[in-house]
Amino acid sequence: MRQTADRDPLSSSDPASPVARSGQSQQELLQQLALRGAWRSILEAIKGQQIADQEQLLCQAAYYTLALIKLRNYTAATAELLKLGDLDAAHLTKTADDGRSVSMVPFSLRWLQADTQEQPDKMYQLLDYCTQQLEGNTLLAGTLKSLRATQRLHSISLQDDDFAAAVSDQADSPLSSQEKHAQMWARRQHMVVCNLVNRHVRSKEYKVALRWLSWLLTERRDDPGLWSVVGYVQLMLGDIAVADRTFHKAAELLSAAQTPEQKQRNQAIVRRHQGLLLFARNDFAGALAEFEASATVLSQAAAALQSRALVYVYSCNMGAAIQVRCHAQCSPNSNHATNPILRSFPL
Repeated sequence: MRQTADRDPLSSSDPASPVARSGQSQQELLQQLALRGAWRSILEAIKGQQIADQEQLLCQAAYYTLALIKLRNYTAATAELLKLGDLDAAHLTKTADDGRSVSMVPFSLRWLQADTQEQPDKMYQLLDYCTQQLEGNTLLAGTLKSLRATQRLHSISLQDDDFAAAVSDQADSPLSSQEKHAQMWARRQHMVVCNLVNRHVRSKEYKVALRWLSWLLTERRDDPGLWSVVGYVQLMLGDIAVADRTFHKAAELLSAAQTPEQKQRNQAIVRRHQGLLLFARNDFAGALAEFEASATVLSQAAAALQSRALVYVYSCNMGAAIQVRCHAQCSPNSNHATNPILRSFPL
């Protein structure tokens, strides 16, 4: 969830009192506050409220826990999640119109519970849950099969904002409500897999990460961002020649850009790939030239800035490295600075 306000969301007060407008539901108010990054106002809006409806209570718990995490109060967030207990408990289910027993727990709450755990076990359980939602319903499973056959599954963004902008203008075919529902669960499934890839990359389990990336490629083979990420992980394994071929595949897909702006942006992404390959081959001067050239077009995301800082370090230019590193710390995307390869977002 992205902060859109210009102010610091960690400040002691929010610009507006958390009071719902006439006709505005509590959930709409919380959503509006979250989109503004008004995390303290969310805590104030929820604190002390007595709600009998179980679904509304769970929805509020999701917003409350997210606000605590955004305010970096991880201890309190963990305590809130522990209070909820087993999210698959019988009292957290309801009977749907077709007679099926369905969970009332918001997916975001399941995500927060899994993502706050050090070990990946809960995230793997969440992956099983997503797969069950897709394959346990015969009608949904058939719709998913059709979406896969026509390459209409939309994966979440696996790259930074520059890559997302480069591929976001592709035309989409209209979807039925059933197709949208299947696509939603497929996106959630992909999101969980991305999180697992992140975890395995951080643990230097690159081969496991590549296995999950290979699975994602079976879902969306024409995603240049996905091919790019595969190339990054291959570089971490030291497979420079294989990574070179992977980046070439990404470049082929990016070459389909139509507008001049798209072409310029995609060419800059290809140059960034070349910079990574040159860096892996110890050509630090060449890598820096490619990074600098791509930076004139692409945004100054924290991960890209850190790549440039690393080149300066290997080039023995510590002054420039420190300057770029400080710029990266001040970047609006600095939350992702420790994880420059992939990013996972709760939906």
